[in-house]
Amino acid sequence: MLKAERDNAISRLSDEHRQDLRRVVAAIQEARGRITARELLEGWQEELPAEVRAAVEAIVVRDETGPKVGEAAPDFSLKRLGSEEWVRLSDFRGRRPVALAFGSYT
Repeated sequence: MLKAERDNAISRLSDEHRQDLRRVVAAIQEARGRITARELLEGWQEELPAEVRAAVEAIVVRDETGPKVGEAAPDFSLKRLGSEEWVRLSDFRGRRPVALAFGSYT
């Protein structure tokens, strides 16, 4: 599911369903390391309204697609701002930590 689809599913939730979503997300965060988000969600299949299940499923899918804690990030290249030079994430391996900030600066 694309971010836009996930955001759309969440934005269509009623206030009551948003409260349900917050409750599930809080439970997922609290259980992290003991049980997976998917296992937690499976235990609540009957209890949650379909709209909330769809929103939670979208969040779980998003979290399952990225690197896990302790895994190396996938290598990629970026062009340096204001330059024609390109750098790779792997160029920094073994050096100081790298922080990536994503957002709009316009």
